[in-house]
Order: sequence, then structure tokens, then C-alpha cells
Amino acid sequence: MPRCRYCREWLPADHERAGARCPYCREPLYEAPRHVRHYDGATTESGGVCAVHAANVAIGTCQRCGNYLCDVCRTRWRGRAICIACVSRALEDREAAPHETRAHLRQGILAVVFGVLAWTFTILIFLLALLAGEMSEGVLIALVFLMLFLFPGSLLLGALGVGHGAAAIRARGNHMILATIGLLISGLHVGILIGLLTIQVFRDG
Repeated sequence: MPRCRYCREWLPADHERAGARCPYCREPLYEAPRHVRHYDGATTESGGVCAVHAANVAIGTCQRCGNYLCDVCRTRWRGRAICIACVSRALEDREAAPHETRAHLRQGILAVVFGVLAWTFTILIFLLALLAGEMSEGVLIALVFLMLFLFPGSLLLGALGVGHGAAAIRARGNHMILATIGLLISGLHVGILIGLLTIQVFRDG
């Protein structure tokens, strides 16, 4: 469990819960120690003063909202220098980290890809079944084995697509449309195949 380098209090193991500043002394957790400078209204060359602390000269702007910020306000958060207010908003809104956004996009893409492949396998099975009557016995046997491989393969791909699509929707990231499309394509495929298998079982029974 980490400790604050200023007050030495114990911090939550999850840095997202701790935030960008120590909950006890309010010192920045992800910035190198600095001496706070007060300029009594002095400004930088651009004429900026901190948006929160009017007595402090601005050392830059927040990379999220664009407001001027000083040494006290500047906080490193997910690779960007932003102000305390933006960190608080990000924590309140539970914004996804960059790696979470990439994972959500990857899950959505995989859901669509698996769903399309599942339908491709299924269409190929039906096309081979239509051509079966015009083939010789040896080719027909090979065709049957190929269909036996394609059918469970298509069902497996559809199930994988449903899994990735459902996981992406549950995560509620920035690619919900892609995840929903993947889930619909894969879910429709699995549902139709299971329905056809159920009907066939009842007919044979």
C-alpha cells in the first residue's frame, strides 16, 4: 500500500480511488515536489494568472479545459497536465482510462468480426449442401466432413461474438454502437442456429 511522500499517510492501493492529490494533505501525488510560488498578482509573459489562485502566476494551461493553472493546481493525470477541477470531474463521471477505451474498441471489433465469420461459415454450409447432389460419392464424403467442421465452428464463432459484444456493452465505453452491432449479428446467428437445431430434434423425435 503506497504512502503520501508529504504527510506519510497510507493511501488506497487503487490510485483511481485516491485521485490526483493526497486526501489528507492535498499535495499532488504524481508531480515532482515543487516550492509554491506567490507573485501577488504577477503574470507570465502571456499575462495569465491562475484561474483558481489569483495571487499565483500561471505556469501553463490545463490540457483539458484550457484554464490557466499554477504550481498548486497543476496535476499529472493519465499522462496530461490538468487542473484539480478536471481531475474531480473525471473521477465523478468515472471516465474510462485510455487502456479501457482501447479494450472497449477491441471488444466491439471482435464481436463484429466473429459475427460476420459465423454467418460466412453458415452460408458456406448451405451452399455446399445445395451442391451436394451434383457431386460424386468421394467428393460428397469429403464435403460431409467439411460441413461437420464448419457447423460447430460457426456456432463457436457466434458464441464468441456474443461474449465480446455483451462484455463491451456492459463496460459502457465510447463504442457502444459498434458493440451493439456485433452483439446483434452474433446473437441473431446463434439464436437461429439453436432454433433450427431444436426444430430438427422435435421432428426426428
